[in-house]
Amino acid sequence: TNHIGHTGYINTVTISPDGSLCASGGKDGITMLWDLNEGKHLYSLEAGDIINALVFSPNRYWLCAATASFIKIWDLETKTVVDDLKPNFTETGRFSKDPECISLAWSPD
Repeated sequence: TNHIGHTGYINTVTISPDGSLCASGGKDGITMLWDLNEGKHLYSLEAGDIINALVFSPNRYWLCAATASFIKIWDLETKTVVDDLKPNFTETGRFSKDPECISLAWSPD
């Protein structure tokens, strides 16, 4: 199977809890969903920033993306955004880099 699709490097790949889907994301800011049973690309979701991490919800059909500037949660059944979590950081200083979310985890409850 040829999984061509991203236009930049890939930072993250994750598998759904039931093992049927794979999600990938990276520099291009696109989350790509793959059907692992059929070996094909299903659809893409625009994150709007570099994707550092992806994780599927253990008990809902949701996917969460950690980007360089916020956390985005999609409902995969409707392909819509459930929420954008954008932190309000205080001034970081002249030589400081803005914080980034680089890892995610879902609680099973």
